[in-house]
Amino acid sequence: MPIDPILQQLLEQIPTVPEGPIDYPTVRQQAETMIPMLAGQNGLAEVGEVADGEVPGATGAVPVRIYRPTGTPIGTLHFIHGGGWAVGSLATVDHTARRFCRNLSMVVVTSTYRLAPENPFPAGFDDSMAAARWVSEHRDELGGHDKPLVIAGDSAGGNLAAAVCIHLRDDVGSPPIDIQMLLYPAVDLREGIASYASRSRDADPTLRAKNLQTCCSDYAGSADPADVRLSPIMAVDLSGLPPALIVVLEVDPLRDEAVSYSERLRDAGVTVELLEFDNLTHGFVHLAGIIPAADQATEIVENRLAAMLANVGN
Repeated sequence: MPIDPILQQLLEQIPTVPEGPIDYPTVRQQAETMIPMLAGQNGLAEVGEVADGEVPGATGAVPVRIYRPTGTPIGTLHFIHGGGWAVGSLATVDHTARRFCRNLSMVVVTSTYRLAPENPFPAGFDDSMAAARWVSEHRDELGGHDKPLVIAGDSAGGNLAAAVCIHLRDDVGSPPIDIQMLLYPAVDLREGIASYASRSRDADPTLRAKNLQTCCSDYAGSADPADVRLSPIMAVDLSGLPPALIVVLEVDPLRDEAVSYSERLRDAGVTVELLEFDNLTHGFVHLAGIIPAADQATEIVENRLAAMLANVGN
């Protein structure tokens, strides 16, 4: 199925990132410039309270933003933003976090991290790990200690969320996470992964395969990209991980590795819900306020997560 025509019109008006070395300061500025537009005609979703804060990290404070619903929360959702590990902030995902908070009736905590290439791996992972530990340890004052805890992320944030889940599983004494929601995640950062047909097709105008590899390389730096903290799919053992909701897109170069990861999780005995959309592009959840098809797809994702939340503890 072709890309949704309204989305296609929007994409034709947005500057594309040229292949080759990426001008990250310019891309970051463009992302910040788009913030007012992304709320759409209906504006930002109404929530009960929004508060900025910091949590202790390995080398300094990690910024977080906490959203509380207007009613009694049903749990806590920790969301890690994407952006190729090099772009994005608490502000760029504010509209999405507000929507999740309102629609899911959950306390949503967004966290950011030191960005590559200025701060290559393990900076992003370490900061996300520190935020995840803080959220887990403070779930009583967030969505409730007896209510579900979800860790989520999109794209690079999905990579970080998946890696954090594996690390927390292996960290004795860490509070458990109930569900992981990985939105079009990068899970294999090894170079030259030609076995993934979705990368070879290079069909997503918003994320070209060469730009994807540049972002992966700039984040990994001098580290071995097969490190599980970089490439969760390289973990020898995926058993004992939280149930996963994994969202992929037909045109996305990351599709096939995410599908492979879902299959490996299932083989390890992990419950997996796999959703695929064939008319949208990478990053669609952040366009839900301005693209009807993205809004409908995001609602489907929310409904599937809500169904999984209802089964926690059963």
